[in-house]
Amino acid sequence: TDLKIFCAVLIFYAATRLVGLVDFPIYFFCDEAQQANLAHDLVAEGFRDHDRVLFPAYFRNVRVFNLGFSVWVHALPVTVFGKSIAVVRGTSVVVGLLGAAALMLILKWFFRSRLWWVGGLVLAALPAWFLHSRTAFETVMMVSFYCLFMLAYLLYRQVSPRWLPVAVVCGAAVFYSYSNGQGVMLVSTVLLLVVDWRYHWRTIRARPRLAVVSLVVVN
Repeated sequence: TDLKIFCAVLIFYAATRLVGLVDFPIYFFCDEAQQANLAHDLVAEGFRDHDRVLFPAYFRNVRVFNLGFSVWVHALPVTVFGKSIAVVRGTSVVVGLLGAAALMLILKWFFRSRLWWVGGLVLAALPAWFLHSRTAFETVMMVSFYCLFMLAYLLYRQVSPRWLPVAVVCGAAVFYSYSNGQGVMLVSTVLLLVVDWRYHWRTIRARPRLAVVSLVVVN
């Protein structure tokens, strides 16, 4: 059945990421370690950053504020399991798994592809993604959250307007998880607003509360 195939591909994807995760890549870069360090300090300081800002959207990486939602994602695993290479990279793998799942669902539900499951296998086999998805770099989370954003947006566009707040949340996760995600979401938002403006306008007129909820989420 489709569910068995879906689960099998995700298990394969997870296995290719988790086996030997601590040993490969052979380096553990400082940017990976910084995720865990900032997440640990965030919880220890009562959800304040080093500048004493409560619930910060961005965190200082040496001199530049270029770390954001990825630190929050690491907060729970680091608190529960402690700081280690396995925990930091494992958290990134789990988020990447969500991205692979979203990609396959997009191909199955909206593109009606007979070989929708191949999307997960191709993603698992791509050399560049194989390397990055076994690290804790923010790129992994940005790409995965973008897949989730596109899935939620397509559900909003073709299934029910009620998915709009979910799409907004996923888009915000893309924006705040990686500095390059800001440009990605800016361009994507403008293009989607222009292409689907009639649908957006009808939805806002018919469901003004939905628009208000989405604005609250954005803020």
